[in-house]
Amino acid sequence: MRGRSWTEDCQRRRCRRRSAHRVLAGTTAALTILVLGVAGCSGPRTPRLELGSCGTDGPDHPERCAVLQVPVDWADPHSPRMGLQVLVVPARSDHPAPDPLFYLAGFGSSAIGDAEWAYRTFAPLEDRHDLVFVEQRGTGATAETCALPPEGEGDLAAIGPAVTQCLGSLRRDPRHDTTAAAVRDLDAAREALGYEAIDLYGISYGVTMGLAYLQAHPERVRTAVLDSGSLLDVRLWQRVPTSAQRAFDALVRDCAASPACTSAYDPATDLATLVHRLSAAPEVVDLGDGHTMTVDAAGLTGAVVDAYLATPATAVLLPRDLRAMVRGEWTDVLRARGLLPAAVNAEAGRVQVQTLTIRCSDEWAQMTPDVVAAQEGSLFTANTLARARWQQALCTVWPHDDGVRGTVQTSAPVVLLNGEHDPADPPENVAPAARSMSASLAVTVPGGGHGVVDGCIVDEVMSFIEAGRAPDPAAWAACTDTWRGVAPSFPAS
Repeated sequence: MRGRSWTEDCQRRRCRRRSAHRVLAGTTAALTILVLGVAGCSGPRTPRLELGSCGTDGPDHPERCAVLQVPVDWADPHSPRMGLQVLVVPARSDHPAPDPLFYLAGFGSSAIGDAEWAYRTFAPLEDRHDLVFVEQRGTGATAETCALPPEGEGDLAAIGPAVTQCLGSLRRDPRHDTTAAAVRDLDAAREALGYEAIDLYGISYGVTMGLAYLQAHPERVRTAVLDSGSLLDVRLWQRVPTSAQRAFDALVRDCAASPACTSAYDPATDLATLVHRLSAAPEVVDLGDGHTMTVDAAGLTGAVVDAYLATPATAVLLPRDLRAMVRGEWTDVLRARGLLPAAVNAEAGRVQVQTLTIRCSDEWAQMTPDVVAAQEGSLFTANTLARARWQQALCTVWPHDDGVRGTVQTSAPVVLLNGEHDPADPPENVAPAARSMSASLAVTVPGGGHGVVDGCIVDEVMSFIEAGRAPDPAAWAACTDTWRGVAPSFPAS
C-alpha cells in the first residue's frame, strides 16, 4: 500500500508486536541524574547510579527510575551528553539474586514502553531478580523523526534533498545512534547500577542487541534468551522473499488440511490473482470523507508479511481477508484489521531516524538489490526489491558510524527461540550459532511466527534463567512437542 498505511511501522522488520500498557509519565523531576565519565576524563569512570521514585509507584511494582547521561559519541571524550531513561523493578526478595534480567526491545521501540508486558510475562522471576529497562538511544524520549519519500516508492533522486532537509532539523547528529553505541550505553547502565553479570531477554531486534552485547562483553552475560531474531551476519531482510514465501506456503497447506478453510477459501489462488491484478493497475480505495488509499502489489505483499504471517493468530485470518480483497472489499478489511492510515501512524510520512542509522550500519539489515531480484519464484520479491533500492539510495547519503557484524564467540548459556513459520527470522537464520556459541541451543517452535514466548515456553525461559547453566534440550523439546496443539483455528466463512 502506498503512503504509511499497512506497512509503515512493521515493514521495518524488527518492530515489537505487543502494545505498551504503561507510560512512564511525570517522572522527569524525580529522576536522579548521573554523568558518565569517558576515557581521558578525570574522576571515576562510572559513578553509581542512584535510583529515585518514578512517580508511578504501586503496591505491585515499586519501580525506581533515573536518567543515565552518556556521550553522544563514545569515541570523543568531549562529546555532548544525552540522557537515557532507566527503570528498575526491584526483586521482591529480601535476599535477591545478584543477576538482574535486562529487557531488550524490538526495532525502534522503547524498553520502558514495553515494561508492562515484561512485568506480566516474567512475574515469577521478580521474586529473586531485578527487572531492568534501559531506553535505547534514539527511542522513547530521545527519538526524533523526519519526513522522507515513502519507502519503496517514487523518485529515488528525491531522497538526497529530503535527507539534507531532515538533518538540518534534528537536535543532534544521528550518525551515532548505532547498535554498537547502544551496547556501550547498556554496559554503562549495568556498571552504574552495580551489577557484575546480567541475564538478557531480547525480542526481534532485541536479539541483535543481545548478540552484540554478548560479542562485546561475553564475560558480563550469565544467560541470554533471544526470541525471534537472526545472527548478526545474516542479511535477513534480503532473504524475506524466500522466507515469507515458505511461511505463506505453509499457511496454504494448513488451509488445505482444514475443512473450514479449504471449503471456503483458496489463499494461493487469491493472492496470485491480487498480485497480477494490482501489478497491472493499482487500485484506489475510497475510505470515505474524501480520503483515498492506493493499493499496489508491493504494498499488498508487504502487508501479508507484516500484518498477517508474522503471528499464527493473524495468519489464520488471511484466507478470509484475501477473498474479501478479491471481491474489492478493501475498506472492510482495513477497518477490521485496524489498518486504516490514521490507526497505523499519526505522523504519516515520518520515520524514526535511529532506525535509518541502524539500517545503514548493521550487517543484518543490508540488502543488495541483485540478490533480492534473484529470488524470482516468490510473490514477495517485488516488495523487498523496492525496499532494497530505496534503502540503497538512502544509505549513500545518510550519515552513520559503524554498526555490528560478524560472529559471536561466547561460552555463556544461550537459548535462541525461532518460530517455524516466521516470515523474516526463520530457524535457519540462527542455525550456525552452535559453531561459535558453545553453550547455545536453537529451539524451533512448531507453527510459531515472530515472537514465541508464550505458554510453556515462558516457564522454560524462567527455569533456564534461574538455573544459569547450559540449556537442557530434552526439557525444551517436551514443551515444543505440545506447541502445535494450541495453534489458532481458521475462522468459519
